[in-house]
Amino acid sequence: MISNPAASIRRSPRRLAGLLLAALAALVLVAGGCGIGNPHPPGSYERGQYFVEKENYAEAVLALESFVRHNPTDSLAADAQFLKAMTTMKMKEYPLAAVEFQILRKDYPTSPLVEDAFFQEGVAYYRQVGRVQRDITGALDAREHFRQFLKRYPDSQFKEQVDGYLLDISDLVVSKRLRQCRVFRQLKRPEAVALTLDTVLATEPQSRLVDRALLERGRIAEKLEDAAGARAAYGRLVQEYPDSPHADEARSALERLGAAEAETSS
Repeated sequence: MISNPAASIRRSPRRLAGLLLAALAALVLVAGGCGIGNPHPPGSYERGQYFVEKENYAEAVLALESFVRHNPTDSLAADAQFLKAMTTMKMKEYPLAAVEFQILRKDYPTSPLVEDAFFQEGVAYYRQVGRVQRDITGALDAREHFRQFLKRYPDSQFKEQVDGYLLDISDLVVSKRLRQCRVFRQLKRPEAVALTLDTVLATEPQSRLVDRALLERGRIAEKLEDAAGARAAYGRLVQEYPDSPHADEARSALERLGAAEAETSS
């Protein structure tokens, strides 16, 4: 069975965070970082803040981790945990950032930062997503996380941003499926193309690439000699996306199909 990285993170966040932080500490030692010049004492929240301000992110993460570990019930503990997570985001250590945001939600459930952490955790998942040529499982994980976020916080200040991420993810999924369709066409498997496009049109209606999928669906229907299916796809494209760059081709196809039908009837 193929493992799910996001699910693994959710099952053992502290273990993964510990491993990644240990690696980070080793990196700091190799680089020779020792915190010289920081006016704040070791183990203090201010020490971590100072490193963040100086953009010494690796030292900042370690200082904030030390503060949270030794002061888990301090009034600034949740703030430190959040700052640590955001700092790992700046370092582009997105798997670690996702874990750190998750720890905040688990350990400080009454903190006013929980909503922010829930949102940023989704952003961390999203930023792990590779290009369309690669596996998009991470994108699907990010989408599920954002959907859960909107269920819990339907009026969130982050709603507009979440909607944007969801739209981008939908476009990524459709792009991936369209690439698969090209492969199926090369393999001369038109039925597989039709099935893939039908699935896309049923599951990704919000994508900005639906018009392209409809055009491809009309083309493959013609190849399969399914005139009714072709008319349905082209007709929907023209009706719902009249300004699409693909609309003129769809209109021409509808005229051609109409003429062929008239000739057959006469």
